[in-house]
Amino acid sequence: MTIRKRLLPLLAVLSLLAGLLAGCGGGSGGKGGDDGAGGNSGGSSGEVSGGSGELKGEFVLWTWEPEHPTALEAFYRKYPGIKMKRVEVAAEDVPKKLQTTIASGGELPDVIRIERGQKAKIFDMDILQNLEAAPFNADLSVLFEFDIAAFSMNGHMVAIPDDMSVSGIAYIKELAREHFGTDNPEEMEKLLPDWDTFIAKGQEVVQKSGGKVLMFPSHGGVWDILKGQRSEPFFDGDTMNTDVVRERVALLIKFRDSGIVGKLDQWTPAWNASFATSDYMFAVSPVWMPQYVIGPNDPADDRWALMVAPGGGFIRGGSSHGIPKGAKNAELAWKWIEFTSMSQEGAEAQKTDGVYTHYKPAYEDPEFTKWNWRNFGDQDIGKKFFVDISNVTTDVPENLNDSLLDEAMAIIIQTLTKDSSFGLEDAMARIEQELKAKNANIVIN
Repeated sequence: MTIRKRLLPLLAVLSLLAGLLAGCGGGSGGKGGDDGAGGNSGGSSGEVSGGSGELKGEFVLWTWEPEHPTALEAFYRKYPGIKMKRVEVAAEDVPKKLQTTIASGGELPDVIRIERGQKAKIFDMDILQNLEAAPFNADLSVLFEFDIAAFSMNGHMVAIPDDMSVSGIAYIKELAREHFGTDNPEEMEKLLPDWDTFIAKGQEVVQKSGGKVLMFPSHGGVWDILKGQRSEPFFDGDTMNTDVVRERVALLIKFRDSGIVGKLDQWTPAWNASFATSDYMFAVSPVWMPQYVIGPNDPADDRWALMVAPGGGFIRGGSSHGIPKGAKNAELAWKWIEFTSMSQEGAEAQKTDGVYTHYKPAYEDPEFTKWNWRNFGDQDIGKKFFVDISNVTTDVPENLNDSLLDEAMAIIIQTLTKDSSFGLEDAMARIEQELKAKNANIVIN
């Protein structure tokens, strides 16, 4: 891989990976651990030895990820006096475990791994420290510009992103040659500059193939792209930016009405099996997709290529780390975050473990970004992901209401896939109904 997938829907893929991951819809890892939590007292209990200034002590991490051995070994070499205690908590269980720990007066960990799908819920708790303030003094200049707003709350950074999850779209080269006359990524990007063109060309593909070849396997995947490419947040506090939501949903329904999208549900056995067929030309492809989805499901080498999606790059998945307020060993935990996610040495060690971090200076070196994967032949998909796609990627802040909209959209996607008469006004009315039922304070213009 080159990035660990941490989103809940990946449970089907996890069975293929023999438990290596816990989720790229999100990490749904093992059972929540009750042992070895951190504490509620402020500051850091890490000892400083004599005149050396060396930090000593142990910090506690809640995570569903397996340990990254190369990165951890490199960290221990740099900070021999610091040790990490890993407590396994499934990604989807982190918000609930935080709530119950706080309610019971229990000890919080020193650092929390936060899956993107749970980010808004955890940020909304307002329990994370400002990482721009002392003693952390996070240097945000080493991160990508699109990271700042996405991992900030109340105007300051509260979590540091760990794994890159920029996304493009992958396609089957044989189908591209047959229907577009080329399989070259740059030429494909010129042929498909926007979604209107993509839809029109897709209808030609469907007609030419007699309906045997569609463009995408699922409407859920299409929504992942359209949601990720929105130019503004869906919510401003409790006020829904209705025009933004409506425009994105309208485009999703346009895809449905065009007949170029299949009816598979994401993360099902049928969806997994589709990667080895020639039924669908394109697939959503975040950084973790080649190794953790396409690779396990398609045994063929050199069958796929990667391109920038019409409309630019977008974010799909990924995780970050935050330090709770009052963490007992906050300074020790910060040294680990800073090393693994905000340094060249950490970036190189993480890459060995299959993780590309958000440390921007590392990507100035073509040797660092170079990455080939067997399904993509000799294409340097690292350059495509980390240069071409990253350069046109944006991200926007989210709040708790985005989680509610995600739940509503799961219903919308299921309904519009099965019922071709379910239109835009139906969808917007259902969204309002679902949101109001869960948050009566939401304002929908």
